[in-house]
Amino acid sequence: MWGSVGLTIATRSVCVTRFLAGLAMMLALPAWADLPPVEHFSRSSQAYSIKISPKGDHLAMMTKNDGKQFVAILDTDTLKPLHAIRFGGQAQVGSYWWASNDRVVVTKEYLKGWTAAPQSYGEMLAVDFDGDDALYLFGYDSGKKTTGTRLARGSDAIRAWGYMIDPLPEDEDWVLIQSTPMGHRGERNPTVFRANIHNGKRKKVAYSPVSFARFISDHRGEIRFVSGVDKDGVFKMYAREEQGDEWRLFFNEEAGEGTITPVTFASKDEVYVLDNTDHSLQALKRVNLKTGESTLIYRDKVVDPRAPKLSADGRTLYAMEVEPGYPSYIFVDSDSRDSKSLKGLLQAFPGEQVAITSQTLDGNLAVVFVYSDINPGSYYLYDRGKGSVRHLVSARSWVDPDSSATVEPFSFKARDGMTLYGYLTIPAGKEAKNLPLVVNPHGGPHGPRDYWRYDPQAQLLASRGMAVLQVNFRGSGGYGRDYQEAGYRNWGSKIQYDIIDATQHMIAQGKVDRDNICIYGGSFGGYSALQAPILAPDLFQCAIGFAGVYDLELMYEVGDIPEHKSGMRYLKEVIGEDDTNMKAFSPVHNVDKLTLPLLIIHGGEDERVPIEHAQMLREALDKKKHPYKWLELEKEAHGLYDEQTRTEVYGEMLSFLEQHLTL
Repeated sequence: MWGSVGLTIATRSVCVTRFLAGLAMMLALPAWADLPPVEHFSRSSQAYSIKISPKGDHLAMMTKNDGKQFVAILDTDTLKPLHAIRFGGQAQVGSYWWASNDRVVVTKEYLKGWTAAPQSYGEMLAVDFDGDDALYLFGYDSGKKTTGTRLARGSDAIRAWGYMIDPLPEDEDWVLIQSTPMGHRGERNPTVFRANIHNGKRKKVAYSPVSFARFISDHRGEIRFVSGVDKDGVFKMYAREEQGDEWRLFFNEEAGEGTITPVTFASKDEVYVLDNTDHSLQALKRVNLKTGESTLIYRDKVVDPRAPKLSADGRTLYAMEVEPGYPSYIFVDSDSRDSKSLKGLLQAFPGEQVAITSQTLDGNLAVVFVYSDINPGSYYLYDRGKGSVRHLVSARSWVDPDSSATVEPFSFKARDGMTLYGYLTIPAGKEAKNLPLVVNPHGGPHGPRDYWRYDPQAQLLASRGMAVLQVNFRGSGGYGRDYQEAGYRNWGSKIQYDIIDATQHMIAQGKVDRDNICIYGGSFGGYSALQAPILAPDLFQCAIGFAGVYDLELMYEVGDIPEHKSGMRYLKEVIGEDDTNMKAFSPVHNVDKLTLPLLIIHGGEDERVPIEHAQMLREALDKKKHPYKWLELEKEAHGLYDEQTRTEVYGEMLSFLEQHLTL
């Protein structure tokens, strides 16, 4: 251990070998006689975020030991574990990047006793793959002189959060770091530094004219694009021809409908953007920064393109995903080397989705992630020269795809004629006929959506014989501006009717039992878990609300959203300011319309939807003498971070559902 801010490096490979051997034994769980244990679904993935070094000598992967994340370094050829990059004490690695072939940059997070979710202060450290030359690269403590530690210090301390913009893979010495001044309120316009990964020296290269900024570097690694919000909370974008030039306004949200989202540079003077200013659905366009002229590359008929796929150096866009039901790709340049490789890999893994997630700079070796609705994902090493793939590790090796539930996309017409989309998870070995059902609306509600994938929570319910319904109701992201805005100021009405109509659609199809349905959701989904039964009291047999919004007016008073002008602007747009309307569609003011048993789960450290929401609901339920079960998670925030807590909560949920559904 190298001190409280130091890195702990395993200096002998046996340290990591013993850990990985122990991990393998832990994951080799005994066969179960009947049902897979809850732990199979609550346990975190054993390996994730696998990246190959720029020259291909080493592989790095994120994993956990004793509940703490760290980076394991392996030899690419032999897969022999070499070292572990981890922090001592109550700290862990948050994320990492290969900054050169031999050097890794990591962020530091703290596991505080009072909260399960890790806390980050924007600290970044650099270290050789073998543990040598550890350096505190960026953060509030970087200039402090310490004794009794081998951790070198970089430039003076800076009270700012550091974010990696570009690891500059072609440059062995420098990375681009965004520095956002610490402070809970007010303007937080960030600065961009070039930071030396060997000595920590930094050079200022850009300053943002907007807060909450996102910078984009061009093919030369120069900062020439930035987007964010101004002091009034208005989204704006700026561009410049050269790195030292003044910023020029490129887009102003107030100038018209829709937004433009930058993707990456297409050339020195052109940038790829996602643009829905002239249409509800986003289009991928190529825009000339000098003339403003744009060229349409692709616009889907149903969904917005997403998940851009970039070349080995991270500079050139070659594909994007579209997912109206099942996922597929659109290719920007079908004849590029990357596009041809991806097409070949898709053919090699029929029925599954494939993503090239990391490559060597020359593109000869690549890490490939393969997944489906029944496969949580496996990592492979793809050798372009040999045209071969080698299995590296499965994200959740204990999962048997043949015993997993399948996920079927569907579409239907809501009561007002709007076409909506969703997914039905069907228990393995079961016919989709008269199944018990759990309706599981997603959070957000604006921006997120459900996808075709292996969902551990849905799989847990399906393993007990329950079908799971996930509907991308109006207001969901990914289906265009009109689709999302149709949910604005309709949280308690039209969105809920979409959830109800999707449930009725499954009943009409004969796939689910009309008298055997419960509803469960988190965040906005927790709100819907109570609001939908208020509107349709005879449809559901029970409801589980997790981290739910239960008082719309309270959204303006507590939590992290109203702390910023952009957050207040958002609330006014999506909820409105009509007190009567907000009361009418707040569960806390309508508990007399609830007729079903409830399970209320909330984290004591939730900053997005503070526990005051659940406490006010509890008071209203007590006043009406409505039965409910209460589960307060003292150290959890807006989610389930702690694995043991997740296991316990899943167990409580199953017990509650089994009590009120016929399985």
